[in-house]
Amino acid sequence: MHIRVFTIICFLLAVMAGKASALTSYGTPSEAKPRTGKVFLDSWRAESERFADLQVLLEKDFLRFGKSEKMVKNIFYRAHQKLFRQYQQFTLDRDVLEKGLYDCVSGSLILATLLDHFGFVYEVKETSYHVFLEVWLNDKSLLLEVTDPRAGFIADAAQKSLYLSDFSRLADNLWEGEEFGPSFASPDIYQTIDLQNLLGLQYFNQAIRYFNEGNPLAAYQFSITALKYHDTERIRDFSLFLKQELVLAAN
Repeated sequence: MHIRVFTIICFLLAVMAGKASALTSYGTPSEAKPRTGKVFLDSWRAESERFADLQVLLEKDFLRFGKSEKMVKNIFYRAHQKLFRQYQQFTLDRDVLEKGLYDCVSGSLILATLLDHFGFVYEVKETSYHVFLEVWLNDKSLLLEVTDPRAGFIADAAQKSLYLSDFSRLADNLWEGEEFGPSFASPDIYQTIDLQNLLGLQYFNQAIRYFNEGNPLAAYQFSITALKYHDTERIRDFSLFLKQELVLAAN
């Protein structure tokens, strides 16, 4: 089973790598960004007292610091103080709110939603195997690596270059349970996605989780949900594979 899981996921990563574009330079994103995070924000505030407390605290910070580097830093570190307690792969946003468990996808979803709420210009970066955030302040960019609670706020130019030049050094990634060679995931390949896509990645992670646990039916159901939010070739291919597995098992 482990060999089959490894082979299929490596195939999916190879497909993605072939479709992604190389990172060649920084480019400032458009100021026009849909406020898609409001639905998430309202829901989390109603469901979680800790999240509601965090938002109140950040609203006070915003009155003092506005759209500044200090405010972005506060969003990052206060979220770790109030919400992000322990890293655990394959988590959903509700796991963050209820248990304090997070990974790069669920953690980045919450940080991105807060950035969106306070009107920051940002991008969600999905690499072959990881997710991180890039925030723009005039002509300067900041990187937010949610899986590093101490040094994940990256403002120094040299540190940013080092981070972007070697994603493969990160221990926490979308497929943390597997080991992939460099031929399957180039560290300088990435794409920009939005909040809806990030939500889809959460469900894609669940599909992988249940497949690894030997439950292809649950995996297939999660893959279908993932496609509603993030319709990509690798998710379609994985969903088709799961469907074929179910058909074969029924015969």
